[in-house]
Amino acid sequence: MKKIFLSSMVFFAIISSLNAQTTMFTSYSFNVAPKDDQTVYNLYKDYFGKKENIIKGVTVTLFQNHFKGIDDATHEVVFAGTSDAMGEAYDSPSSASWNLFQSELSKYCKDANSTSGTRLSSFGDTSKANFAIQDIILQNINDIDLFKEKFDAHWSKSLPPNTRISLGSINRKNVDGTTNYVLISYKDFKTKFNFKPTNEISQKEYGQAVKELRTYTTAHTRILLGKW
Repeated sequence: MKKIFLSSMVFFAIISSLNAQTTMFTSYSFNVAPKDDQTVYNLYKDYFGKKENIIKGVTVTLFQNHFKGIDDATHEVVFAGTSDAMGEAYDSPSSASWNLFQSELSKYCKDANSTSGTRLSSFGDTSKANFAIQDIILQNINDIDLFKEKFDAHWSKSLPPNTRISLGSINRKNVDGTTNYVLISYKDFKTKFNFKPTNEISQKEYGQAVKELRTYTTAHTRILLGKW
């Protein structure tokens, strides 16, 4: 898996401390024509559905993006695991089946942009259940230490059930000025559309406290298609 993705695909890495264990994420965004959606999904499912194609300790998730900006890619594939597991995945030699998988993907996928970052905080449901709907909100934050302090104080107490939320930094500043992201995960669309902090007074105070610290750059919603 040394050439773990098509050479020009987007790279998005996040390193985080979660449950006292460092976890790395690499995410690659790409564009697929609507007529090829099912074909691309089947390629991922057929390849990663085989145990011999999964590196122990690495989870693969495929998303389709919705409610997105005009410049956002249509799909994302995310690999997650400890730094050791991810290192093994990247260091292992490419197999014939992997090369064939990449060759087939190249017929339907076009690359997009790239970035990298680090998860700073995470709150909410701690079960292993899949939360299939996710909102990714990109921002330019001018004082991340102060913002994180406000973010942690509010969302550690005001997050509704069936949701998760995390804050992360982006290490390479984008052209649009994005420095950080907030990721909100929901059990389903009903939960997303009815999302409301449990403490409205705290929400107003939080909004006032961080309004001078952040500027929104872009956002999109993604739906989990498969997890292996």
